[in-house]
Amino acid sequence: MRCLIVEDENLPRLALRGLLKGHEIEEAETYAKAQELLRTQYYDVVFLDLDLDKKLAGLELAKIAKARGLYAIITTGHNEDEIIRKAYELGCQDYLTKPITLKSLDIVLKRYIAFDSEARVDELIKKNYITYDAKTLSELNLLKKISLTEKPILIKGPSGTGKRIVAHLIRETLKLPKDKFIEINCAQFTETLIESELFGYVKGAFTGADKDKIGLLARADNGVVFLDEIHSLTKSAQQKLMKAIEEKEFYPVGSSKPIRSNFKVVCATCDDLLSLVSENKFRADFYARISSMQLELYPLKERKCDIFPLIKYYNDRYSRKISITEEAEKELLKLEWTNNTRDIESLVDYWHIHGFGIITPNEIPSHLKEVKTESNILNLSKKDIKKIQEMGIKNYLEAFRYQIIETFIELNNGNKKEAATMLGCSKQLVGKIINAKDFSICRLNLGGGFYEERIQ
Repeated sequence: MRCLIVEDENLPRLALRGLLKGHEIEEAETYAKAQELLRTQYYDVVFLDLDLDKKLAGLELAKIAKARGLYAIITTGHNEDEIIRKAYELGCQDYLTKPITLKSLDIVLKRYIAFDSEARVDELIKKNYITYDAKTLSELNLLKKISLTEKPILIKGPSGTGKRIVAHLIRETLKLPKDKFIEINCAQFTETLIESELFGYVKGAFTGADKDKIGLLARADNGVVFLDEIHSLTKSAQQKLMKAIEEKEFYPVGSSKPIRSNFKVVCATCDDLLSLVSENKFRADFYARISSMQLELYPLKERKCDIFPLIKYYNDRYSRKISITEEAEKELLKLEWTNNTRDIESLVDYWHIHGFGIITPNEIPSHLKEVKTESNILNLSKKDIKKIQEMGIKNYLEAFRYQIIETFIELNNGNKKEAATMLGCSKQLVGKIINAKDFSICRLNLGGGFYEERIQ
């Protein structure tokens, strides 16, 4: 990294040079010299003393640095709000008060790395995650900040929204080699096995442990461990993992010797962890530990603008092309896409397997067209909706009510009193509805189709 130190006092200048050991460093002691270097040379990071041979000269230099796209850091003894605000307004990215410590310097250099990588991260997102949705793009912007912290990251979203893709984007953002991105699906292991996988074990720890095994956390030293389906982790495993995250130290199964590992944790879930916490199925303290940085991915039904770009993406994998009619496009926009991008991929594969060239509404499978209520009780198909329109809502509800009561009577072996008790209504009301003669369609198949029985 090429750095410019602008400082008129020897001791602070030498101290900062010492902290920046290993980087290419150039120095300027006066405003004029600094101005010349800033206008003619390129630097990754510029450290600007606020007061040089003239008061607040660093603010003018910050303007020059901003104009050239350089990362400027003010270093000063001033801590007045007015000066701090002015410095940021004129173009500095960070403002440090003296004396500068190694810790504070490390933080600002990480900020520079994030600043420098923003354009690269934008390109990574564009290349790997197909979306034009403003909310989703806003969430993905979190990737630009991950190099600034060692905190765990929690990726939330329904199945099929690309949580694993985002996890791999984190690896690329951090410029990690592939062997420093360690991935595990927590749902695939029992409690005993997950601990052996995460922490490793020593020879003789249990039956079958005939040699030492290095755990995933140890392998992820100076890298990332990606814990997919974190909601399936047992509470006991959560407790042990939480301790390892906090201390960056853990014990392999059967060992009394701790292992240290500087790993970063990325978790993913399609479940509502807060609900699991409230149900006492997930530890509240573990949730607090892994959720300080959250990135949420939204279902496809909430980002309709991505449907056709995704169809194009999956269709481009085939050399044979298809054409979608306007009527089919309208139908596609109405679909629920329950499995999100997996539904899109399956649909495109379906079209090509069947050799369809022109896609009309008829080429959209019926299971995708079904409209489901939130509770998924009625599971209304287009045929069902048409029948409701033909019958009218009043007759439909009468028939619906009849079948519910009839079902509960059958559940109670014909006992209307017991059925009424279960339904929370009177026996007289049950009898009245069952004996009704004023409507003809009295039965509905709630699984999706209709059949009729005429009341005589």
